[in-house]
Amino acid sequence: MEAYHVGKLFPIEQYCTGRELNVALPTDGLFNVLMSLKKISRKERKLFKNGKLTAYLFEKKDIPFLILDFGEGFSIDISIDISRFDDETRQAWIDSETNAVVIFLVEATTGILESIRLIGIGFADQLREICARQRGETRFEERVGLIHAAFTTKDMMHNAVAKTVFK
Repeated sequence: MEAYHVGKLFPIEQYCTGRELNVALPTDGLFNVLMSLKKISRKERKLFKNGKLTAYLFEKKDIPFLILDFGEGFSIDISIDISRFDDETRQAWIDSETNAVVIFLVEATTGILESIRLIGIGFADQLREICARQRGETRFEERVGLIHAAFTTKDMMHNAVAKTVFK
């Protein structure tokens, strides 16, 4: 189990690449979100820590996307892929009742953890139902690319099948 400390290096080294990325990190119960961004502004840091946050669920072709909108044009989307889980892990994940998601904001150029936020998404069961249909899926990343080519993050928010608002 990793220990996360604001102001210290993000402990999962494989994600400390110097590149910007947004990725879902699977957990036993659901997943965490890593937002690794370059040159994080004060405004983005403030919106991340204290701003109104809306989480959206968008689904296309059995691929769920979690959209996190921190307001004022600061938003990300992440696809969720459990197709690589072995059967036992997959079933335990689908059967979990947790809705907790920890969001990590990391400065990509340094790998330093800038902030952490914990949310509970109200649509966790719906997200799991979509993921349960992924068994045996192939070419996941290619399919995600096609969806990203057709939908912007704003489009995904507008066409979301569920959302949870945090104040």
